[in-house]
Amino acid sequence: MMSTNFKWRSNPNIIARLVDGNDIKTWKARQVVLKPNEACAFIIDGRIGDIVSEKVVRNIGGGLGRHIADMMGATATDRKMLFAMTGPVDLWIPFSAALKDGSAASGHMNLRVQLRKEDIPKLLNIFANHAPLLDREALIGFIGHEISTRCVTPSMANCSGSEELRSSEFQEHLEMHTEVEMRQTLSNLGFTFLRAYISTDKTDQEKLARLKAELDMATKTEGANADATMERIAIREAATLRRIECEVNVERAKKHGEVTIQAESELLELRKQEAVWEAELKREQGQADLRMKESSHKTTQAMDLFEQVQARKRDRVQQQQDHQDQRMDKQNDIQMKMMEMAASQGALTPEVMQEFLRQQTAQKAIDGSEQDAPTSDPVAAKCPHCQAAVMPGWKACPHCGQAI
Repeated sequence: MMSTNFKWRSNPNIIARLVDGNDIKTWKARQVVLKPNEACAFIIDGRIGDIVSEKVVRNIGGGLGRHIADMMGATATDRKMLFAMTGPVDLWIPFSAALKDGSAASGHMNLRVQLRKEDIPKLLNIFANHAPLLDREALIGFIGHEISTRCVTPSMANCSGSEELRSSEFQEHLEMHTEVEMRQTLSNLGFTFLRAYISTDKTDQEKLARLKAELDMATKTEGANADATMERIAIREAATLRRIECEVNVERAKKHGEVTIQAESELLELRKQEAVWEAELKREQGQADLRMKESSHKTTQAMDLFEQVQARKRDRVQQQQDHQDQRMDKQNDIQMKMMEMAASQGALTPEVMQEFLRQQTAQKAIDGSEQDAPTSDPVAAKCPHCQAAVMPGWKACPHCGQAI
């Protein structure tokens, strides 16, 4: 049974989606639900109409579906809805740059931005020339190069070395520089700058890359289990980013001589939670490996059994063939002796020779069609004229030449 709910955000990576009103059939029969930190702007005949959020929808009689049906009446010819996520969005942007001392540094910058409700219509600048869906990868594609050339690379060039790179002073400078350099670009796209910091820890980079790969795989599946899996991965990613941010905050607080008890307590809890998730992941991986080994063992057993069956079949066919060959050899020997006997007594007439050939051909045909049937040696009969032994079915006697 098809769901009656319209789901605009199918995975946590999606930030916004432009939907043609005609694509959602039977408005009054379908429910359009806005969750917390989600909003929808109505675009009717090219004009921006209401922008509603989850809180507003709860106060609309009949819900968002009813409100949409009322707004998009029969008089409108062009109906569009711009759905957007208005909560904070973390963009994990890779970088590689040279430091002042000539050494190289690589890692990721986490840029946190937010799309405020009143800025949602600005997204039309993006959708005017691109696909009607904006996710995190697409947004990184729009601003990643500018982040690298205007923010990361210049900041790295003024960093004396790896020790300064890890300092709170460098993090503060990079954050302020990024906010100034990117404010206008982000604003044109509809986004507000919230936070920026870098991480060069390889373990964290590998962990976030693994979470991204897991999320990408989960987005390719469907069903309730896929939704639950994506939600769990998103929670783990958010917690990992929050832990990295807490580490930056603690170092910054220590540098300014501020009390860090609360920040350190949160950091400790986040590290504990990450450790629990890692243990669960290892246990699940171990169970998956065990299932894989069991499946592989069963497959090997099945293949071995199949090969045994095939070997027995080959042996049986070979035995049948050997028996058939022996039978044919014996039959040929009897016929050769009969022909020699007929020749010695002058009874090898053309009719007898023709009968020998006919009987040999007929016997080969019978042998070919009865390979699987049990066989026995042929039983000799007697010629009614000379009482000599003849084979069953012969039409002439090779001894006396008389017709049988």
